Amino acid sequence: MEAGTGPSGNRELEDQDVPDESESGGRDSRRRRGSLRRGGFLRYIPGGEQGFLLVLSVVVGLLVGSIGALFRWLISVSHHFFFEAHRRPGTQLIPFLGDTASQMVVQATLPAIGGLIVGLVIYRMLSLTGGHGVPSVMRAVATGNVNLSPYMAVKSSSSIVTITSGGSAGTEGPSVEIGGVVGSLVGRWGQLSRERVGTLIGCGAASGIAAIFNTPIGGVFLALELLMRDFAARTFGPVVIAAVVASVTSQALLPEDPVIPPASEAVMQTVQATGYQVIMFGLMGLVCGVGGALLVFFLYRMHDLFHSMRVPLWMKPAIGGLGVGIVGLAFPNVIGEGYEFVRTILRDFPDPERFTVTPATALLFMFIAFVKILVTSLTLGSGGTGGSFAPAMVTGASIGAGFGVLSNMAFPEAAPAVPVFALVGMAGTVCSSLNVPIAGILIVYEIAGADYRLVLPLMSTVAVSALVAAGLRQGSVYTLSLLRDGFDVEKALRRRDDPLVQIPVRKIMRRKFTTLRPEENLRSILHAFSDSQDDAFIVADEKGNLQGLISARDLRGVLNVEMADAIIAADAADSHPLTITPDRSGREALELLGQTDADALPVVARQGSRKVVGLVTRVDLLAAYGEASGQGAPGQI
Repeated sequence: MEAGTGPSGNRELEDQDVPDESESGGRDSRRRRGSLRRGGFLRYIPGGEQGFLLVLSVVVGLLVGSIGALFRWLISVSHHFFFEAHRRPGTQLIPFLGDTASQMVVQATLPAIGGLIVGLVIYRMLSLTGGHGVPSVMRAVATGNVNLSPYMAVKSSSSIVTITSGGSAGTEGPSVEIGGVVGSLVGRWGQLSRERVGTLIGCGAASGIAAIFNTPIGGVFLALELLMRDFAARTFGPVVIAAVVASVTSQALLPEDPVIPPASEAVMQTVQATGYQVIMFGLMGLVCGVGGALLVFFLYRMHDLFHSMRVPLWMKPAIGGLGVGIVGLAFPNVIGEGYEFVRTILRDFPDPERFTVTPATALLFMFIAFVKILVTSLTLGSGGTGGSFAPAMVTGASIGAGFGVLSNMAFPEAAPAVPVFALVGMAGTVCSSLNVPIAGILIVYEIAGADYRLVLPLMSTVAVSALVAAGLRQGSVYTLSLLRDGFDVEKALRRRDDPLVQIPVRKIMRRKFTTLRPEENLRSILHAFSDSQDDAFIVADEKGNLQGLISARDLRGVLNVEMADAIIAADAADSHPLTITPDRSGREALELLGQTDADALPVVARQGSRKVVGLVTRVDLLAAYGEASGQGAPGQI
């Protein structure tokens, strides 16, 4: 019987009534099918497309490793010229400026000049958006939108100007973003599937960290922990290969030039696996947790302050840079990345001529940590480009050194050397501000020369720091900007991994469904329910346009045998049911059902249409989920 002809009428939807697949989905499937056909040379590579992925991961590692080495060299040379070379007797920053006052003016205005250049080029000429680059990569990976724009790399590259002119930022975040863009471009060039392009984005992110710090293990876990949340072998292998290649490439181009050198053996011998030391590092985790939370707090408060300023966007980085330059006159250690200050702590703290174990020294270290948070907030909050990883490391080293001084004063026989506290403090603050506990531990562990004696201190500090930070703030430096935009990374990742997200409604819906005419009475409706196993019926007119939905729940309110001939389907039905289109995902259908008491959703031909083409029920969705996840339909073993 045709639809709309009676209570038991069934309608079977022909395949041509529903679009077979969306245009974008068609392009993706054609790309997947055509990747092997157009790349015929893949047949010569063992493993087919997976083997090709490994080859491309090597390419990504080479490219990102070279870019990371170039970043390090440019920043090292320029920072030395602008902020260190003139401090030697007989040298000047600008040769024709002879007096000290003129030199100080130039040094104070350099960050403002760098901010002005960035503002003019990035925001005025190229009209790019501001903000951190890493959240953009996180959003892309979480949503599966892996076609990263090359302009993201252009914005990140401008961080060289910010850092070399004295802005408080780091190259690690920009390296992760550039690495992600390189991975996306290489994957698209290789015509890989969306999933494998996402893997290459992770390869690029891991390569960026490995190239900067020579920490391939830490880089791998940063990419997996921060971006991909996937530790499967098919993902882990390419990311590891890319990180190793990037680290080797960077070290080949810049040999014997570590960003942070390991502590001396004499310093490491002071680390012992005693209960006293574990308690000390756990207590330091409290301070690191607060420090990381303060970095996140001040960064976004400064962002809000600059956002409210009624000045052109391109001028704001210059204003923030001027503030950094003025503060830098009194505290030159906070200018630029700040790694020279960390190297000084690790190298010179045992020297009594440079540092002494006094309360004043501890207070100075803690104050420098606060100043570093302040200038970082001025740099990045005003729209300057750069990453927050290096500021978090420097802040943590300063917090750790200050806590270490106090510990050595209180327990001179039991406390480790101050440089040990500085190393561990870096991991604690990175964890609390960026929310990457595993990567934070491994990066510092590799920086320290993979000395196993640091494992317990690192774990104690990071564990406490993570708990404190989670209680003090919502989101990290990277995720808070996304949360402010209404995007929840965790929710998006859960949706991405949900089998129902990958299944369109057209694959789940019932093409045979019972329809009722609006004028049919209650007696006919009851007959329909008794003759069918369906829990919901479509109410449609003679043209198949949706008029309502009747479920068992709707009948309870109108069930009256004496009025069976007076009550009609239009009265019993929900006249404005939620609807869904065939191209939407099963997960979206399940979420819509969660907003209503109905047991089913009418499926309409397209958005805004009332033409009914199918019916999807809760039972159908649960069965599809069970089948896709390999568990079988509900109730089956």
